[in-house]
Formats: sequence, C-alpha cells, structure tokens
Amino acid sequence: MTNDNEKATAVSTTTPIVDIQSQIQNLKPMLPEKKLVFNGKSINPLEIIDGKSLLEKDLPPMKFIIDKILPQGLFILAGSPKVGKSWLSLDLCQTVATGTQIWDYQAEKGSVLYLALEDSLARLQSRLKKYTSDGIPNLFFGTRALKIHEGLVVQVADFIKEHPDAALVVIDTMQHIRNNGNDKNAYVSDYRDMEILRQITSQFDVALLLVTHTRKMDDLDPLNTISGSTGLVGAVDGVMILEKEKRNANSGKLIISNRDTEGHVFLIEFENDSCRWNFIDEENVVENEDALFDTIVEMLSDKKSWKGTSTELCKCLSEIEPEQSFNPAVVSKKLKSSQNILKNKYKVDFLYEVKKNEKLLTLSL
Repeated sequence: MTNDNEKATAVSTTTPIVDIQSQIQNLKPMLPEKKLVFNGKSINPLEIIDGKSLLEKDLPPMKFIIDKILPQGLFILAGSPKVGKSWLSLDLCQTVATGTQIWDYQAEKGSVLYLALEDSLARLQSRLKKYTSDGIPNLFFGTRALKIHEGLVVQVADFIKEHPDAALVVIDTMQHIRNNGNDKNAYVSDYRDMEILRQITSQFDVALLLVTHTRKMDDLDPLNTISGSTGLVGAVDGVMILEKEKRNANSGKLIISNRDTEGHVFLIEFENDSCRWNFIDEENVVENEDALFDTIVEMLSDKKSWKGTSTELCKCLSEIEPEQSFNPAVVSKKLKSSQNILKNKYKVDFLYEVKKNEKLLTLSL
C-alpha cells in the first residue's frame, strides 16, 4: 500500500521526462543549418532533390510567348547586316503587344520593351507607321541603355516590375550592351555575359531576345556562323537565324533551334509594301528516326565506317538525300539517345567522344 508521499514522488519522477522530450522537440527548429567552409568563408551546401521527389513535384508547364516557336527564356536572333532582322524583331514585338498571330502562331498578349539601340525615334516612328496608324499602347521603345556590367539588368527588371504583364524584351543589337573588353578567353566572356542576362529570365516569365550578326562564312551548321564564340550559343535557350541566299532577294529562311522545343526551318519572303516577313512554307527537317537511320545505313553500305563531326555527317547525308534538311544538333541528339535502336535494329555501332574540344561521332556497320 502506497502513501501520499510515495504517490507524490512517483508523479514528480515521471513529469520531467515529458518536459525534456517536449524541450527537445522545440529545440529542433533552432538547430543551426549545415554550413561548409571554403577559403575560410562559410558557404551553403548544394541544393538537391531526389528523383522521386522531382517526379512528384508540381511544376508549372513551359510558358510560350509565341506558341511553339518562342517560349520564356533567353534567345538570340542572328543574321547578316541589313538582312531584315530589325523588321522581324518589330513584327515579333507588335504581335506580342497586340496578342495576335505571326504565321498562324498565336502570341500571348503582354507589354513589350524594344531597345532599338541602333535607331533614332524618327526611324522607329517611320517603321511603326508601317504596322499601325493608331499606335500600340503597351509596346515601349528605347534607344539608349546601359551595358551589361553597368546596370542593364537592373534597368530591364525595373521596366518589368512597372509592367507586370511584360512578356517580351528585345535588345537590338547585343553588341551595344556588351563591354569592349580585352578578355583573353572569348568563350568565358561570352558565357559570363549570357549568364548575367539570364538573371532576367530566371526572375521573370519573359522572353529576352538578343539581336546580333552572323559572320561571312559557309558552314552547314548555321549556329556556327553567329558572331562570337560557342559560349553564346551554349549559354542561351535557343537561337533564330535569318538568312538570304542572295542579298538583293526577298526570299529568305528562318532557322529556329531551341533547347526545349522542336526545331523549325521557315521559308519566308519579305514584302516591301508592308515591310513584313511572310510565311511561305516549312522546310522538312529530318527528325524521324527511321528516315535518318536509313540514310546512315545507305552511307555506310560503301564505307562500312565513318568518323567526323555532326556537321560533317549532315553534309554526307545531304549528298545522299538532297531533298531532306539535316540539322547537326538534331542528328547528334538523335544518335546519342538511340544507340540501342541503332545497334539492335540497324546493326550500326555508334561512339561519341570529345577530343581537343572537338565532338566526334563514329559510325560503323
């Protein structure tokens, strides 16, 4: 039989256990976050996510500024001088600002900033009159801007914050916002500048289109003709290249190669009266695996083995199938993702390797 003192003792010995457990629970959120040290400075660990959580994560779908051809992100529009890049840029701007269509592709209506850094207001007024007599209230123009390392990102971000519906920013031309430095490594400089501009598209759901020039050179892969190093193409989300077969001709071609969308090759024609590029047709870009692999087997039927770059491969394939258009980036991607199909169905061995900054493909039958 227990007395009252023993009961009190029993209660007093069990109560602190509960209190300690609750205190431990309360301390958990107060535990310091994990910190790493590098060169004497505290740094954060990597932010990572496991594959299961990634698949279960509710992420928004890709946003398109112009359906199928211009998603949100950082892009380049390149072409030779006076080829018609500025007219195409203005047409893209007014299409988004009015929420209309270009070549049957619907645009999402939103405010647009067009930094025409090679033009005067008088020239812009003259060009805009070709498209409208009433004006476009949510299409904004600027003829001056700071350079990338002097505050351009802050200027553009300020515009977007003042216009929350902003959808497109065009900078014409890119050279006007870059510093004329003496960087020994052009690749590093180009990539660094694009990463700074990417801050805009990472923070806001807009497309940033940089207009630049192409070099005077013949190359089967048009991406290689863009003025600058491969750091430019490697750092952006997509590229548009406007080209003409002859300078005095009105017919042209717009090549679109995006990281996350299918490629397009539009055959277009410039109409002098309206100053617009009109859609004529879409060139057949080989993306069908069977058509591509059949052509490769035909090429190997004589050589049995072939080695070279994706650009050189496309040149060989074009000689066999001149009616088809082979894009080096598309072909390389198809080969790397379909090695088992190549081996089992077509009996073709494929090897991809990088030697001295050159990406080489080897195919053998």
